[in-house]
Amino acid sequence: MGRDMPERTSVLSRMASASISRRRFLVGTGAGVLTLSLGLVHLRPRQAASESPSEPPSVAYDSVGDVWRDKWRWDRVVKGTHNRTNCIAGCSWSLFVKDDIVWREEQNAIYEPSRPDVPDYNPRGCQKGACYSDLQVSASRVLHPLKRVGERGSGRWKRISWDQALDEIADQMVDAAVAEGTETIVHDHGTTNIDFGPDSAGELRFVSMVGTTILDSWAGVGDMPIGAVQTWGMYNCEGTSDDWFRSDYILVWVGNPSYTRIPEIHFMHEARYRGARLAVIAPDYNATAVHADLWVAPRLESDAALALSIAQVIVSESLYAVDYVREQTDLPLLVREDNGRLLRQADLEAGGKEDVLYFWDEVGREIVEAPGCQGHGGRSIALGRRRPALEGRFEVRLAEGQRVAV
Repeated sequence: MGRDMPERTSVLSRMASASISRRRFLVGTGAGVLTLSLGLVHLRPRQAASESPSEPPSVAYDSVGDVWRDKWRWDRVVKGTHNRTNCIAGCSWSLFVKDDIVWREEQNAIYEPSRPDVPDYNPRGCQKGACYSDLQVSASRVLHPLKRVGERGSGRWKRISWDQALDEIADQMVDAAVAEGTETIVHDHGTTNIDFGPDSAGELRFVSMVGTTILDSWAGVGDMPIGAVQTWGMYNCEGTSDDWFRSDYILVWVGNPSYTRIPEIHFMHEARYRGARLAVIAPDYNATAVHADLWVAPRLESDAALALSIAQVIVSESLYAVDYVREQTDLPLLVREDNGRLLRQADLEAGGKEDVLYFWDEVGREIVEAPGCQGHGGRSIALGRRRPALEGRFEVRLAEGQRVAV
């Protein structure tokens, strides 16, 4: 992969001054790691030196017991994990190798508890990884680069060499980058297909160095609740899965961890032994719902209405932690009554910023800039001695001199 390829015309000629080919462009930026991950060789048993290449290796057995014992005789045992399993767990496995083929896999119980009062992470691993030794020798496994030669969906492909595959990919990427900019090259790594292993490291290093547009895997398939991003600032806002064990009430919504977080689901079930309650909101009676203390099956596409009704009850009946709401949410932010918009620094000062917001401080009895705003200059949202009001009506003077209610 590292040797230079023949120079080409068109865009490549513009790169001649740098003495770099399209191939070296890909390899030099790390694409070799990505493509190698797609081209694992199909391993076959070794033949004895004395045997003819055309004849299968012979094995002598004296009894049925020899057959059974041979099943548990290995050349070596190595440690490994499984990439691209639609899971980011990266569980540790022992791989039992004979004749350069992985014949058996077992989970490694190497994980210690995160704290004394929480169960350990063992066992880690599931059938998504355990099937890898079978998939490696599956007849359906793709062993060589294939190029589509028919209409999309027609199933018509032809085998091409790795050289041709790399050249064509490099040609397309360099042409697009020179003509329209590298941001027009879009990288989509699929649904939670990041494994935090060598596959992802090489792939993401390459696309980051090239300057491509990287899609969010959850947003790309519609799994990301954008409301959480808009109001919370992030989507992955919970702790690690061992925190499930320390919870008193667990709500599963837009998820089925019995299928998707198999190595961690035991924390959720073990929490119920110590008194935690599990509620599942899902239209189907799925594998997680069958273990729930409460299963709520809303009509399809009615989740938003259900969430708003829950929020209304929480607010109207004051079923919230006041100090938490003051600091961690945007509920204290002041809203102008005349136009319904959040009060901004641009409203109060000539040339003020649009991304600095305010709350009413009950201690100083004045409006105060909310810490942590994008235009505030810092990331901390700590309130210090301030105490934002959660209700009330106040008046402020705008930059033009008029007063408005907030």
